[in-house]
Amino acid sequence: MPMISYRCPDCGADDEHFYHSASRAPETTECRGFKEAEAQFEEIKREVKQPDGTVVIEIEKVELAPTLTPCTGTSVQRVSLPGELWARPARGFEPLVVYEVADYESKSDDYKRSHNRFYVPGRNNEPTEAGMRRIELTNMHEYNRWVKGANEYETQKMRDHRDMHKEYWGQRRKAMRDNVNARIRHSPLLVSLARLIRARSDTKSNARYGKPLDAHFHSQLLEFNQSNMQDWCDKDTGWKARRAK
Repeated sequence: MPMISYRCPDCGADDEHFYHSASRAPETTECRGFKEAEAQFEEIKREVKQPDGTVVIEIEKVELAPTLTPCTGTSVQRVSLPGELWARPARGFEPLVVYEVADYESKSDDYKRSHNRFYVPGRNNEPTEAGMRRIELTNMHEYNRWVKGANEYETQKMRDHRDMHKEYWGQRRKAMRDNVNARIRHSPLLVSLARLIRARSDTKSNARYGKPLDAHFHSQLLEFNQSNMQDWCDKDTGWKARRAK
């Protein structure tokens, strides 16, 4: 059965049709692809109150989700018979793009509290604000190296936040216990009960603050797994699989 391939000059979509005879295949056919509409943007206004009482209006331009519409073009025949080979270049993978604030370490503490150091966009060509450094990851080695560094930074930030949290609540608990000790020091029974309750509370607190930290900072990647590839090795063909171990 001949396989007839069509390509639409408007949207570039490829479509395949099957005919019992190549002479019955039309030269052109209706396109079955979709066209992506032009990017649409929406302006979001925010009112930011300043310390002196004035109000500053910030306007942010946000790109809306793209919309797909059925293509109304006409697809042109490209291949006539299955024996004919059509050489077409392989499409390479686009690099994974991440952004990093160029001079993040020199920023103020207020800026660091409200801004992340790293940003993973949804698209490679997504516009970002000024001061962001573009990083292109083109292979798994660069990706693993960058993710390792990002995870170490994010994990250290989580560790510093947890230590600050532990120190704050440790001081609060110490002040509360000193107050209780001053009120129950005359009763050995109450002191003994308080010691048992605090031992249990300290065990739970140590277990909470002793858990290992992992930022799990990563991007969703789709990798090719050769072990799941279906081959033609079977008893009726007599072929043997020769895969890299």
